[in-house]
This record gives sequence, structure tokens and C-alpha cells, in this order.
Amino acid sequence: MLLTGNTKNRLGWLVGMSLCFVSILSPMAAEMTFEDAQIRTVHARQAMEDKKKELDIYIEEAQKKRSVVTKLTAQLKAAQTKLDDAEAQVLSVEKEHENLQKSWAEEAKRLKEIHSKERR
Repeated sequence: MLLTGNTKNRLGWLVGMSLCFVSILSPMAAEMTFEDAQIRTVHARQAMEDKKKELDIYIEEAQKKRSVVTKLTAQLKAAQTKLDDAEAQVLSVEKEHENLQKSWAEEAKRLKEIHSKERR
């Protein structure tokens, strides 16, 4: 198929205009990309700073909780020591009680023997 002169002119005009738009839009696209990159960078920095603030808050909370745990651990150790001392005292007093019970039983037995001898 042969192209007529009028069609060639229109096709040339269209190609020329396309090249013109591309040459005009290329610098604009580069600027838009740079602006978009700036905007993305600002948003990324803001997101990073927000996350850093959140991280700082969690770190502070963790340090407070660690401090509480350390304090409670120290209290637990002190309470455990006191409990061990109290249990040792209970065992000691319990043994003394058993010994006194045996002694009392022996004295009661002697008393019964003396009483039964005197009755005779």
C-alpha cells in the first residue's frame, strides 16, 4: 500500500510532535522523580524518627521493668533467706518440743510410779 503525500505529512507531524513531547517530558520526569524521591525520603525519615521514638519508649519501659524485676528478685532472695531461717528455727524448736515431750512422759511415768508406791 502506498502512502499519499497528505498521509506522510500527518504521520511525520505526529512523530515529530511525539518526539517533542518526549523531549519536553524527560526533564519534567527527572524532576518529578527527584521530587518524588525527596518526598519519599522525608516520609521515610519521619517514619524512622517515629519508630525511634516508639523504640525509645519501649526501651525505657523495659529498663523500668528490669529495675522492678531486680528489686523484686532481691526481695525474693531476702524473703527466701528469712523463710529458710524460720524453717530452721521451726525444726530446732520442734526437736526441742519432742525432747521435752519425751522428758515429760518420763517424768509423768515416774510420778505415776511414785504415786502408786505411796498408795500401797
